[in-house]
Amino acid sequence: MNRYVFYNFILVSFINLMLYVPHILINFRYTGAVSSMLIGIVVGTVLVYMYTSAMARFPGKGLPEILKFYCPKWLVTVNMIFFGIMWWFATTIVVVAYAVLINRFFNPDANSIIILLMLVLACGYAATRSTLTVMFVVEIGLIVNAPVILFVLFKATRSTQLNWDAIHVVANYVTAMPTLTCIAAASFIFTGYINLSLFNRLFPPNFRFKFRFIYPFFGAMIMLITFFVPIGFHGTEGVNQYIYIWSLTADSLLMQYGFIERVLFLFLIVYLNLTLVYTMSGWHQAMEFIKSCFPSSKPEIDSPKTPVSNYVIVGIFALLTLIYLVMTNEKMNMLFTSYWLVVRLFVELYVVIWVFVLSRRRSKAA
Repeated sequence: MNRYVFYNFILVSFINLMLYVPHILINFRYTGAVSSMLIGIVVGTVLVYMYTSAMARFPGKGLPEILKFYCPKWLVTVNMIFFGIMWWFATTIVVVAYAVLINRFFNPDANSIIILLMLVLACGYAATRSTLTVMFVVEIGLIVNAPVILFVLFKATRSTQLNWDAIHVVANYVTAMPTLTCIAAASFIFTGYINLSLFNRLFPPNFRFKFRFIYPFFGAMIMLITFFVPIGFHGTEGVNQYIYIWSLTADSLLMQYGFIERVLFLFLIVYLNLTLVYTMSGWHQAMEFIKSCFPSSKPEIDSPKTPVSNYVIVGIFALLTLIYLVMTNEKMNMLFTSYWLVVRLFVELYVVIWVFVLSRRRSKAA
């Protein structure tokens, strides 16, 4: 069961490449990004330990059930609707960015709306499945794709094209004062733990979180690679000229393995899979939070029949996602992502502290 926690952590840490996190940090490479990453590692580690410790005291219960037991119904309803919007928007900005990326690198003549429509139909159908089914899909998606991503990252760090002098120059700016935006972006890599808000329902009584020391090491490794490797490839100044920085970095790599020569196509296909899995998981969680506001709602992890409400709620998510693409552009999406990352940091602090306090109260009552 501990692998389910790690799967969510890995998924979010990998998807940061599609969420403009490296681009945001690179924009502040001279003005606080390096020190902010160090703070982000500390903040992320503390939140991981606090939330897993708190949720361990509520085995088999998600965030809605925990809050309903201790808090007024109106307060829980307001928070669940807000959390549902947050989870929906987190995945929407990723799938919209990927639809534009496909249009940019694969087929410039294609319509981004048509591409996004096909993506949301696949994600939407998968998101309506049961919680247990969604977790199995996440597991299969990561088992298939994570080794490829780790291999690409390893090849990038071992490449002879990597300029370590450029990396040293930027690393020397560690004394620059950190910024809130950079701390929020850096801490996002650790935010997979927050998916326990729903997937904690899958864990049996007496469940204990193990190997938590892996999370800070893995998160820090991914953060440092995704920030410094593009700088090593494109230089301290040239790296700021690209929006999809890791797509260009992957395109700088060559492999002599049969039909695989340009790493870009392999990279984009793998991230297509991860984007679909991430969007499916996020929409499912948002859907369950919204459903928890209904008076007749009962949490089920493996319902034999899909409720009609699942299709209705996810259909609304898909429609809003298409509207978001029509009404925004890449610059606006990046700006909204920066704002969302900051809001997400404060929301996570709010949720973690709230649940942690409730878990202390439960232990004292016991």
